[in-house]
Amino acid sequence: AREYVTAELATRLAEHLLTNYGTDPDVTWFLDHQEVHLILNMNPDGRKKAETGLSWRKNTDSDYCATPSSIGIDLNRNFPYNWGCCGGSSSVGCSETYRGPSAASEPEVQAVRDYEMSIFPDYGDPQVAAIPDDAAGIFIDLHSYGELVMWPWGYTSSPTLNATQLRTLGRKFAYFNGHTPQQANTLYATDGTTRDFAYGELGLPSYTFEFGTDFFQDCTTFTNTILPTNLQALLYAIRVARLPYRLPAGPDALSVATVPAGSVNVGEPLLVTATINDTRYNNTNGTEPVQAIAAAEVYVDTPPWVAGATPIALTASDGTFNATVEAVRGTIPTVGGTTAAPHLLYVRGRAAGNHWGPVSAGF
Repeated sequence: AREYVTAELATRLAEHLLTNYGTDPDVTWFLDHQEVHLILNMNPDGRKKAETGLSWRKNTDSDYCATPSSIGIDLNRNFPYNWGCCGGSSSVGCSETYRGPSAASEPEVQAVRDYEMSIFPDYGDPQVAAIPDDAAGIFIDLHSYGELVMWPWGYTSSPTLNATQLRTLGRKFAYFNGHTPQQANTLYATDGTTRDFAYGELGLPSYTFEFGTDFFQDCTTFTNTILPTNLQALLYAIRVARLPYRLPAGPDALSVATVPAGSVNVGEPLLVTATINDTRYNNTNGTEPVQAIAAAEVYVDTPPWVAGATPIALTASDGTFNATVEAVRGTIPTVGGTTAAPHLLYVRGRAAGNHWGPVSAGF
């Protein structure tokens, strides 16, 4: 409730996507080919309490505490996955981390649970087997404060069966926002959380972003620091949401450009340039392995995951793929019958070990 910048950041993400559609090539393909679901505020009653100046955490359910200033249930301890299992919540009604009388007892939690389950398939039980790397979708819970990127588990210090993939994506998010990437339990034990539910129940790679330095964050810090860095992290989440367990292990395609820029006449060659980079991770906790770039390719109008897509190979500008960062280039022929502009060019790179990274686009 008191974490003001979370609803604002989610709203700004929506505004960014809507205002840049059709002019930003990446935002354009994000919305043409994927879905973005935003829950701007899951605790409106608690938020009204916080707006009076109270440092309010919970909702306003008054059935379990006789002290008016301490009523409520901690919604992020009320989710129905390992609810109350492991010392990561309280059974005392007036506690700040009171988990409620039963799992998913609160209507706010029921609404989020049901909404998630309506839009995502169940990819299996990660306690039994690792979630397959062709699973799609990402869940991110926005919080403040602490400047952390956290992934499951929160209820135990044991790693998940997808620990390597969750860590890789977490370090990628932390590259953009500068936060510390870590398994959630490293901070302290939590149970009944949104994050563990999304991964444990549905198999989604799930994260908590704890951004900022205060609950009631000042606007200058939000505008100058929190917004630009975390917006980039969220845009990366959209970029890799099609294959989030696979794509972050591959290199990023950057700075897609054409010569001539803007337009080309039919019959004239079009030079495409880009940079393929496999180094963009935050290595605050450990070191993410990086590899030399092995290949790059561009697609015209049809992205690589759509049937009928035709790759055009790009070559290393210096003649050899042998570095973790490579400038690439290639020529696209333009022939009679090519449709009028604008065209979207999708560029992606592959690192040694056969890891293809996500696409970046240019008009």
